[in-house]
Amino acid sequence: KSQTTGGQRWKSVGIRFDVDQSGNNSHFVYTSVGGTKVHLAHTIEGKDVYTKAVVSRPIRLNQEYTLNLKVRGALINVALDGEFLFAYDLPSRQAGSVQLLAYDATADFYGIEVRPLPAETILEKASDNAKPIVASAPVITESVVELAEAKLKLAQAEYAFARARIDADNVNYRKKGKGTEENARRMFLERNLAEARVDLLDTKKAAQASSTIKNLEADLKAGKFPAYEPLAVSKVSLLKTPNKDALPAGDGYPKTSSGRRTALANWLTHRDHPLTARVAVNHIWLRHFGSPLVESIADFGLRAPKPVHQDLLDYLAVELIDSGWDMKRLHRLMLSSKTWRRSSSNLAADERTLAVDKSNRHYWRMNSRRMESQVLRDSLLHLGGTLDLTRGGPPVTPSPDVRRRSLYFVHSRDGRSKFLSTFDDADVFACYRRSESIVPQQALAMMNSQTATVAAKQIAETFSPDMNSGEFARAAFMKILAREPAEAELAESLSYLRNEPRREHFIHALINLNDFLVIR
Repeated sequence: KSQTTGGQRWKSVGIRFDVDQSGNNSHFVYTSVGGTKVHLAHTIEGKDVYTKAVVSRPIRLNQEYTLNLKVRGALINVALDGEFLFAYDLPSRQAGSVQLLAYDATADFYGIEVRPLPAETILEKASDNAKPIVASAPVITESVVELAEAKLKLAQAEYAFARARIDADNVNYRKKGKGTEENARRMFLERNLAEARVDLLDTKKAAQASSTIKNLEADLKAGKFPAYEPLAVSKVSLLKTPNKDALPAGDGYPKTSSGRRTALANWLTHRDHPLTARVAVNHIWLRHFGSPLVESIADFGLRAPKPVHQDLLDYLAVELIDSGWDMKRLHRLMLSSKTWRRSSSNLAADERTLAVDKSNRHYWRMNSRRMESQVLRDSLLHLGGTLDLTRGGPPVTPSPDVRRRSLYFVHSRDGRSKFLSTFDDADVFACYRRSESIVPQQALAMMNSQTATVAAKQIAETFSPDMNSGEFARAAFMKILAREPAEAELAESLSYLRNEPRREHFIHALINLNDFLVIR
């Protein structure tokens, strides 16, 4: 159920179905205000193909229509507001989703219902794809006209009631106009009476409607008008509050702000309340260094242990506040520090340092950490030259064929990338800290997944085929691992390339090395 509310030329609104994951293939049926028609078309490899299954109808703006599709196999029957329009044999079907469609149009959608087609439902057959079966014009009977007139009177009564209610509210709250609450209540009764007369024409509701009409007519004659629910600006503003000055007489928002939200914001960011700054600093430090200054990142309460680097935490919190909460400055301060630029290697570490602080609590070296799942996938695509760096846009459905950054993947409880989930994807329900695990599925994903195997082939194609094996091996180490190969590694690489000349297999082996998966 929908209505078209605007647009430039075509003002087309309808339904797509059998939409594949790429969105490039589907079937769709739509109403067109500009074309005054109902039309069936296909999208094949991103191009729209319009069929001869079309019926002219005077589709109007701001009028509600119910579009009904019945599909069994390749056969589709299309109806509009209960009127059968045509039958058609679709050229092909594939598994896919259902989507709402608005092309060159603005629209209000009131509902969509998708359910299995009962086996006993008989569909009209399409005798010729080029000549769809078209139903004859509907028969206009006296009952149809009577129902239409009753619905028109109901719409007029609803409009009159809305105007009377607004006029009464203007008098009560704005002290202007000539409306009265009594007149609004009378209009409300007449609106209810008009609704009951519509129900009277429905065989299922006729008995109850007849009784309702008698009661309402008696109340109208006696001047007993029902009360109506006031227009609610916000349900929150209707709550009872001990502060009588917070709300004006009547219901609705106050004309002036109470200042409570501003006071809360000022308190959270006041320099005498450094908790907000400390939490922000702790999160930023965690993402740069792999471990937080305060281990209990979700709890800064009294039960949390005192951090080892309390002075550092306080210093950075003050820097953040004094800079006007400039987080770019905080990032720059951390990344230009000697602490962040230290090597992650412990090969040349002093034995006493290793004995005293083996877990690196005092940051005498940089922490090694595995790539986050999004960084891992994007790195594979980037090395192969296929990563789409387009900024912004709607989220995309996760798929091995998608080349957009992982940032734009749909990420929900029911819709997540399997590849990213294998490498400890972000938790849908919390944003404090990612967990890290080492499980066999991760190695299997890097060895066998389509993402990894395709990336290896694309990366191999970025090297010149004129390179000899030694030049290729050195270039591959530098590109993928950002370092030169050791002599033993080079010798092993050359031996492998002699036995296996397909270079994509060598690249596949490199991206499975720990040196690629771990940031050092």
